[in-house]
Amino acid sequence: MKFYELDTSRRLQMLVDEGLIDERDRATLVPSRALPEDIGSHLIENHIGAFPVPLGLAEHFLIDGRALRVPMATEEPSVIAAAGNAAQRVARSGGFHTRASRRGIVAQIVFRQGDGVGGDASGNRSGKRGLASFLAAHRREIGDVADRAHPTLRSHGGGLCGIEVRRTGEFVEFDLLIATGEAMGANTVNTIAEAVAAYLSARLAGFDLLMAILSNKADDQRVHVEARIAAADLATSTMPGDEVASRIAAAARFAEQSDLRAATHNKGVMNGIVAAALAAGNDVRNVVAAAYADLDAEQRTWTSWRVADGGLCGSIDMPMPIGVVGGAVSTLPVARLAMTMLGHPGADELMGIIASVGLASNLSAMRALVTQGIQAGHMHLQLRSLAMTTGAQGRELEVLTRRLQADPSRASLERARVLLDAIRAEHASKGEASAGRVHTADGREMIE
Repeated sequence: MKFYELDTSRRLQMLVDEGLIDERDRATLVPSRALPEDIGSHLIENHIGAFPVPLGLAEHFLIDGRALRVPMATEEPSVIAAAGNAAQRVARSGGFHTRASRRGIVAQIVFRQGDGVGGDASGNRSGKRGLASFLAAHRREIGDVADRAHPTLRSHGGGLCGIEVRRTGEFVEFDLLIATGEAMGANTVNTIAEAVAAYLSARLAGFDLLMAILSNKADDQRVHVEARIAAADLATSTMPGDEVASRIAAAARFAEQSDLRAATHNKGVMNGIVAAALAAGNDVRNVVAAAYADLDAEQRTWTSWRVADGGLCGSIDMPMPIGVVGGAVSTLPVARLAMTMLGHPGADELMGIIASVGLASNLSAMRALVTQGIQAGHMHLQLRSLAMTTGAQGRELEVLTRRLQADPSRASLERARVLLDAIRAEHASKGEASAGRVHTADGREMIE
């Protein structure tokens, strides 16, 4: 049998037989309760297991008056702590305030002009007026075709709600705006687009149907979030809050003027956006594509910060094509659990939650950047991650992290391994078991 024809267990056995993995590797890939085989194998092709990403909760979020712990899935140290730290500062001044618009997703039906006369079955010419007349004459029938393609969509608050036609060079493009209810709706939109494309193709002479597919440029699904932080809540031990606010606002202005800085500024926003969207079972590739399609030389970032009202005022405005039903949201057990922890928000609410996390991530990164520097806040978690890479476990992990912190400028994987060997030798010489007394980097005894 071919690889794709096997079930998961037999695929793993084939990999063992071929020497690509061993029995220990196979045990690592065995499906877990978080993603059972019968779910994973139906979500993707050639399923062999799952790739776990740490899941945590960002605390202190107050969003539209609701106190939330927001699930976030990410492998990067400090992302969750940073988002929660910023959220706590925002909460003291009233929290995040959101508004969302979900008009629909655009599907493109694209024809190119062939060698024919360029008219339609009714004799209309292919010029701008002829195409507009054709659309006006067929608009009602196009709507009926769309409804038949997905008969239940109207009952869920969705359906075709707009259509435009335009010529772009040799191409003629019909743009369908399709409301998808509470779902992200990619498959629904594509199904309707292909049905309408078949209808149009049969009635447009001299044109060759090229494609019918949704656009990931999601201008009609946008979210806006605002927040204020009192100056006192921005202060550090060495810098007053009003100065911190001024420096953050200046850093935001610089990102609007510098392509180099904007790329990193936006990455800080996406640290939060991607982690929250992934935890909620949404298509992060779609979210990222829509977000970056929104930027250009006139607008390099999604966030804005200014000094006002005795503190710092910030906002984020961006496309957010997500859903709360269908696809992985309804299929992945952990995604369903994340939605439960969020109180089963509607799609517009989830848009506001995810964007709030992005704004918080941006605030935390900029506050660190313009005060102590970005590395200071990251260092503990980075050194802990380095310690984990050596294979340190349990109390070893804490002791090794402390010893690396004693001289972070010398931290490296090689040094971490040397320190771990020393820690284990110390334990062995004292006959210590896996729990008991160990010593910190400065020699103090620590009970665990």
